[in-house]
Amino acid sequence: MRTVTFSFDHPVAVKVFFNCISDPQLKQDIKFLRSDEWGLLHIPIDDIPEGTWKLMLEWNYEGRDFCMERTIESTGAVL
Repeated sequence: MRTVTFSFDHPVAVKVFFNCISDPQLKQDIKFLRSDEWGLLHIPIDDIPEGTWKLMLEWNYEGRDFCMERTIESTGAVL
């Protein structure tokens, strides 16, 4: 399984949005994920089609809202 991994200082529950920069017609469902108890968040990307994608993560911690964006290159879904 292919994943993108993020490391936080604490456990988090995030909402992950996928936007394809190279082909805006490609759509992906929003994912709701939780990190492990050490703050490692593994986002599965096996079903992400080939292209350049912007991942946007949103979460709340201690009453504050946070957002992070990262750009990734996907080589296509694993069959």
